[in-house]
Order: sequence, then structure tokens, then C-alpha cells
Amino acid sequence: MRMRSLTVGATVAVLLALTPAAVSATPAHADCGDPGQPACAGPIPSPDQVVAVLAELTDPGRPAASKSDVVTPGFSPEEAQTIDDHMQKLSASGVLPLNFVVTDIQPAPANFAGVLVGAEGSYRQTTPPGPAVMVNQGGRWLMTHDTALTAVNAFWANANRPHHAFVPPGAF
Repeated sequence: MRMRSLTVGATVAVLLALTPAAVSATPAHADCGDPGQPACAGPIPSPDQVVAVLAELTDPGRPAASKSDVVTPGFSPEEAQTIDDHMQKLSASGVLPLNFVVTDIQPAPANFAGVLVGAEGSYRQTTPPGPAVMVNQGGRWLMTHDTALTAVNAFWANANRPHHAFVPPGAF
């Protein structure tokens, strides 16, 4: 698979375009970070705050249905059941807890921030960085629903990808 690198501004723009909560009912206007506008400035979560959200998100001891204090909006009952199943299986197989890597935190309009999140560790724990959207609600940073689902799915998929062992030529 070929990876593309996006600039920070492009990453935030893509993240906000994918986040339904970022859609405003007000008439269109130029925001910070838009072409011809100044770069966004404002509050951003610390790496530790993002790691804390990810740790809560992937905690197998806490039902996903109760994670609306780290994900907005919360998960549907069906989503929560799938997430709980995946987290229990990852825990039982020794994949959890994950060692999260948080980089490239950037402010965005309307109390949003873009961030790249991944995980590192053993083969099953490693997940390449991917974009996530954080939103500040009431002074607390939460991960948006869609990016939380994307992150959980990425952690699950990478933990379950096939492991191909290298066989040196002439070994057989």
C-alpha cells in the first residue's frame, strides 16, 4: 500500500471535512487555515491528553457504551458491542495496553484540533499514524465519534493482520 504524506494544514482540512460535527448551519465564510487566511491558532490538547483519551477508548475493562466522556457523540449499542468484543479479544491475546504515539497536533476552527495517532510495540501492537479529530467541549478534549471508530478499527485490523515470516532463499 502506498502512503501519502499530507501537510498539517491539509490533514486538519481533511479531518474537519470528514467530521459531521464540524458542519455549521451558518453561511459559508473563510476560516483560519483556509486559502488566503492566517493559520489557525488556539487551544490544542497536549499529547498526554490525547494519550489519556486513547487509553480510555481502548480500555477493555470499561464498556464502550460508557465512553461518552472521551468520545463525542457516544457509540451506538451495536458499535459499543463490537468495540467491547474487539477490546476483550485484544486484551486476552496480550495486545493491550497499547503504547500510543501522538504527533502533529494542530489547532482548527470551532474548538477542534487535528492530530496524528498510532501505536508502537510488537508486530501486533504497531499501527501506523493516522489522522484523528479532537474537540474541546466544556474544557475537556474528546475524540470525535468517527475518528474514534477509525482508530479502534485500525488498532484491531493491525493486531489481526497476517504475519509473514521471512524464509531465506535455499531454506527448503
